[in-house]
Amino acid sequence: VLPPGIERERDFTNYRANTRQNEQSIAYTVSNLRDGYGRAIFKTGFNDWRSYKKLEMFVHLEETQSNLQNGDLEAFIRLGTDNQDNYYEYAIPLRVTQPGTSNPSSIWPEENRIELALELLQKAKAARNFSKNAAGFPWPINIPFVFIEDGKSVIIKGQPDLSNVRVIMLGVKNPLRNPNAPGN
Repeated sequence: VLPPGIERERDFTNYRANTRQNEQSIAYTVSNLRDGYGRAIFKTGFNDWRSYKKLEMFVHLEETQSNLQNGDLEAFIRLGTDNQDNYYEYAIPLRVTQPGTSNPSSIWPEENRIELALELLQKAKAARNFSKNAAGFPWPINIPFVFIEDGKSVIIKGQPDLSNVRVIMLGVKNPLRNPNAPGN
């Protein structure tokens, strides 16, 4: 089921009159995701994102075997030169769709839509570069920095560069709820 308002583009290069473009979807299954951990897929390449204004993605979370509640998991996208030391990360809490649902608005709830203005990433980097840590020194670039604006948060680590995006990572994570016993 396509997300509401999305219509696949027609492929006019094919001799069949009603051929549609590929929807570019990804599906994966994650189970037993421990507290504070995530699972993701990634694609590498050389991309310059400076000419783009926003990133839009539709995310669907369906419970199959556990007792998931809304907000138990987050979808995240990580853009960077690598996926560990130089990246921007944006995440949203996910709403669960019950199995067997056929209504497109229930399958693709508006709350699960990622609509990221790339300008937010640049603001996060500028805020980090002008921030001080508790000792009054500039924020160390090897420590993740959380930037929040209008309820949207971005994590920045290292020196990611939108003109040199080499890794795009998409995934889900179980936000750390018990810092005293991570992984449980």
